[in-house]
Amino acid sequence: MALPRFFRHSQYTISIGFVLVLILMAAIAVIALTRMAAINERMNVIVSQHNVKTDLVAAMRNAARERSISLHRMALMTDPFDRDEEHQYFRRMAEEFLKARDALKAMSLSPLEKQTLATSQALTRQSTLIQEAVYSLVLEQRLDEANALLLREAVPAQNRVLAVLSKLLDYQRQATSEAVGFARREYDKAFFSMIGLGLLLVGLGAVIAFMVVRRASYAEKALFHEKERAEVTLHSIADAVITTDGGGVVDYMNPIAEQLTGWQNAEARGRPIDQIFRVINEMNRDAIKNPISDCMIEGRVVSIDPHGVLVARDGTEYAVEDSAAPIRDSRGAVIGYVVVFHDVSHARHLARQLSWQASHDVLTGLGNRLEFESVMAQMWESAKFHNKQHALVYMDLDQFKIVNDTCGHAAGDELLRQLSVIISAKVREGDSLFRLGGDEFAILLSGCPISRAEDIANEIRLLVEEFRFMWEEKPFSIGASIGLVPITVDSVSVASLLAAADAACYTAKEKGRNRVQVYEPSDTELLMREGEMQWLPRINRAIDEDRLQLYYQKIANVRDGDVMGGTQYELLLRMTDEHGAIVPPQAFIPAAERYNLMPNVDRWVIRHALDWITRHAAQARDVSTIYINLSGQSLNDDKFLDFVTGQIQRLEGLGIKIGFEITETVAIANLSRAMRLMGALKEMGCSFALDDFGSGMSSFAYLKNLPVDKIKIDGVFVRDMLFDRVDYAMVEAINRIGHLMGIQTVAEFVENDAILQKLKELGVDYAQGYGIHRPEPLALLFAEPRVTGLAGIAR
Repeated sequence: MALPRFFRHSQYTISIGFVLVLILMAAIAVIALTRMAAINERMNVIVSQHNVKTDLVAAMRNAARERSISLHRMALMTDPFDRDEEHQYFRRMAEEFLKARDALKAMSLSPLEKQTLATSQALTRQSTLIQEAVYSLVLEQRLDEANALLLREAVPAQNRVLAVLSKLLDYQRQATSEAVGFARREYDKAFFSMIGLGLLLVGLGAVIAFMVVRRASYAEKALFHEKERAEVTLHSIADAVITTDGGGVVDYMNPIAEQLTGWQNAEARGRPIDQIFRVINEMNRDAIKNPISDCMIEGRVVSIDPHGVLVARDGTEYAVEDSAAPIRDSRGAVIGYVVVFHDVSHARHLARQLSWQASHDVLTGLGNRLEFESVMAQMWESAKFHNKQHALVYMDLDQFKIVNDTCGHAAGDELLRQLSVIISAKVREGDSLFRLGGDEFAILLSGCPISRAEDIANEIRLLVEEFRFMWEEKPFSIGASIGLVPITVDSVSVASLLAAADAACYTAKEKGRNRVQVYEPSDTELLMREGEMQWLPRINRAIDEDRLQLYYQKIANVRDGDVMGGTQYELLLRMTDEHGAIVPPQAFIPAAERYNLMPNVDRWVIRHALDWITRHAAQARDVSTIYINLSGQSLNDDKFLDFVTGQIQRLEGLGIKIGFEITETVAIANLSRAMRLMGALKEMGCSFALDDFGSGMSSFAYLKNLPVDKIKIDGVFVRDMLFDRVDYAMVEAINRIGHLMGIQTVAEFVENDAILQKLKELGVDYAQGYGIHRPEPLALLFAEPRVTGLAGIAR
């Protein structure tokens, strides 16, 4: 129920009314105090002044009267000494009279008072002259004449002076009466002002009280309807909600909570939350502390263990994610708690599946390279620090390329699956079989001396040799070249073991294939020297002579088209050999990686790419992002970050056009360095994409820690997603989880319109591959418009 328009805003009116009431109360107090203080002050001033004036006039009257009396006494005295003493008293009275008169003149007098005082002064002078004449006759002992003059002239003159002074006293009494009347009038004004303001205050208070009562009535109705709406909302949301009182006793459950816990709201109400909401750890089956208990202690929002499983009333288990939070009143006091949880069984199953994919090869189900390197590191530590003996069997299939080329990838994949099953059956318990990629396999033999390992390797070689692969009624025979390396206390590192195994396998191929070659340091040193002679000079000369070439391949916006998403490109690398032929990257990049030349290669690419952008600054502003690949070796180069930032700083605002791609395995293997590099370059406006995502990942937890803008779904899933449900599920899962994390997705190896259309249906953001655009020299990017394979995007 909505409040009427007026009452929706009456809170402001009420607030203003209360403020006015306070102002009026303050005004009444201020006016009353001010007026009363003014009246009192005025009365004090008037009374004080009139009292002083009255005292002064009285002093003058008294002094004048005493002079007359003193003069009369002197006229009767015969003793000269008594007369002299009386004369001194006569003089003092004259001085007091003058002193009082001067003080009165110094005060604020009205014109009438001034005039009357002037008259008294003139009469005083006349009276003084007569009194001096009387005193002279007294001194001459002419006492009869002195008395006669005193009675005839001096006394009347003095009486005239006293009469004028009496007028002054009458003026003071009249002024005092007027002041009292003024004060009474001022008091009456203040009284009636306070009565008026008080009546206004009572009226305003009545209006406010009426509005408060009406608003409270409407608010109560609105609160009731809001409560109904809240209950409807809680019944409608997809999350389960349980509320409790301050002691953790259930007082409400919504329908989803009833469904997941198996308790009805009426049954659960009044029961402890621990009895209704029971959660265990799915890994060890131990009970998990109820989140409300932690919430009571910590007074904040808390979540349960990420492996939490809710056990329903009937024993059904649901993987859940939840949080508990205190419910506070308007004063902040905790009055209850709320638990919000939802069923994540499907998502957790998918995560487990993805986690399994992170450590296993999708095609064969064997451990992948990442898992192999992890187990290999454990065996190396066991041999190095505990003097154990193990062995590494590194196997590369012979004639596999023939099957792939003649029958297609589907046949090659099936061959790898069948061989994986056959070899797995031959591997001892405790040993591990891995597919490293392509047609390369590895077996780690635990606790196996080299002599026994050689027998096992030959048994596996013979098993592969005797295997006949049939495809469309065509038989194929294959073999295996195997490099065997002992893992002992003398092994230097995992990397050296891998290099030795690779070299031994290479030697087996060189010696005629389908054989086992036990690693011998002398042979490895020879192979390394031969490799250096073949590749190191060629790559270094190509860098020095600028015979590396930059190509570009378009990354198409699948969801919105290139207009909305801008144009994005990935830079690719080629080499021009000594005869002018183009060498593909797979021919020289592995050698550059093996012999640590990738930092030099990456620097060349970055320097020349940014030089090209600087030369084409005007056209480059219309490009969204140009991605550059970075190697793991460059990430481990302490000076590489400073080099990149220095190069980007000279672009003058075009750094936001630069993006970098790092493969998933490289990023995870160098996680701290990768995060530091990403953080520094993203502050300069650069973006990042995680390449080959899904092929070698260890956990999606790593993705949460990497500040990437895009993840590029490995083409091994995209290529066959139309026919392989697992590949399709992987693409769908990676895309969905990427979007949930706010990361855009790019599908690689998009080779036809059918794949492109399916990617659009899944909501994949971008696509890249030969079906969209074949790589071209970077120099041709802005040369002229070209037609590319983007027809599928327009549909």
